[in-house]
Amino acid sequence: MSSRQITIIANWKANLPPSEEVALAKEIAEGVGGALQATGSPSSFRVLLAPSALGLVPVASLLRREYPQAGIEVAAQDSSLSSAGAFTGEIPAVHLVGIAPAVIVGHSERRRDHGESDEVVGGKLARVVAAGLAPILCLGDDLPEAEIATRVAYVEAQCAAAFAAAERAGCSADQLFAAGLVAAYEPVWAIGTGNPASVEIAEAIASGLRSALHRNELPVLYGGSVDAASAPTWFGTPTRRTALDGLLVGGASLHADRFVAIVRAALAATEPA
Repeated sequence: MSSRQITIIANWKANLPPSEEVALAKEIAEGVGGALQATGSPSSFRVLLAPSALGLVPVASLLRREYPQAGIEVAAQDSSLSSAGAFTGEIPAVHLVGIAPAVIVGHSERRRDHGESDEVVGGKLARVVAAGLAPILCLGDDLPEAEIATRVAYVEAQCAAAFAAAERAGCSADQLFAAGLVAAYEPVWAIGTGNPASVEIAEAIASGLRSALHRNELPVLYGGSVDAASAPTWFGTPTRRTALDGLLVGGASLHADRFVAIVRAALAATEPA
């Protein structure tokens, strides 16, 4: 069995009101709890739900109160570049302490719809780390026809720019890794299309990032049109794992049965039959 941890993150985006997020979390917790009990709740496995900002507290409360055995955590979908203060509508990272142990930073939709540059992404990374939370850094290309080497170079440059910006904001690479940094490769051309990237592309990105950063231990997830049917291909087997360490799941995570099926596929990759 591989000792590398697998992480599965459900990103619900702004699809559901808080009441429906709580109901969905309940269904998922019951399904995941059963799957984990069947395999002995491996420590090499982690599941996080990323509700909307309004759903964070009720979902976190439900999981901790009624389903502690499932071990499911919550992650924030974003946090602000600002500190706590007179910033109307913002969610400072420090306000997430005690609610969400991890924060997604630099998601492609934030970059596209809110104009978040690498400088902004790096600044947010610094804020998240300063608050004592773990950053989940999203990286991706919009190059559907590019050669693999071109994609790798693009994503490496994007990562380097975010790291440099974080450094300017007072957060070193060592601090990012000490905080539990996770990278998530999400090709823009695959999100919501039903056509995911190939495992070969995702593995090349993972290997390229680890090499460029000189961090073989960097966890790298894949996100973009993930579904239950293809989930096993992203992990491999307990004796022959892929270079990937999990999935950032969007649309499929809005259906409890589909998300639990993805979790089961991930468990099959970490636990021998």
